[in-house]
Amino acid sequence: MSKALRSFILALGFGAALTATASAQLAVGLTGGVNSSTLSGSVPDSISVSSKTGGAGGVYANIYLGKRFSVEGQLLFAGQGFEANGVAVTQGYVQLPALLKVYFGHLNLFAGPSVNWQVSCTADISATTSCDSANTSLWNGIAGLGIQFGRLGAEVHYQSGFSDTFSTVNASYGVWSLMGRFAILGSR
Repeated sequence: MSKALRSFILALGFGAALTATASAQLAVGLTGGVNSSTLSGSVPDSISVSSKTGGAGGVYANIYLGKRFSVEGQLLFAGQGFEANGVAVTQGYVQLPALLKVYFGHLNLFAGPSVNWQVSCTADISATTSCDSANTSLWNGIAGLGIQFGRLGAEVHYQSGFSDTFSTVNASYGVWSLMGRFAILGSR
């Protein structure tokens, strides 16, 4: 990701935070669910790559900017991985998404960037070259659809990598997630 794009995203997030008035409503809660990830790119597309199912969970803080908009930050742990040519790779990431949400009644659409840091990597083969070449930080984009009824909600979203998952392969994760939400403080 270019320095200019990163600066733009940070400026957008900072500007959105500054526009939050004192009357803005805050919601803080827990989120968790299941995801299905697979590796895609020029090399994975030429071989048989299977998806892997994992879990995801963490906390969120949502600042409502009126009835139609909000900005949300999340801190998550997510398990991702893939299987290819008899090798299963499992990776754990700490993720920090920053999302802009637009509300239509109980429904919302959202999108934004996410930075992910690898905290674990295992491969079920004796050689650990898959984990040795893994990039430890990744930039991703997230887009999805959510529904919220008071303190309870659910979301489905897709996350796509802007940076390669491994330094030796032109490939990144594509991840579908289904997440439940519970607001501990505040609600829509």
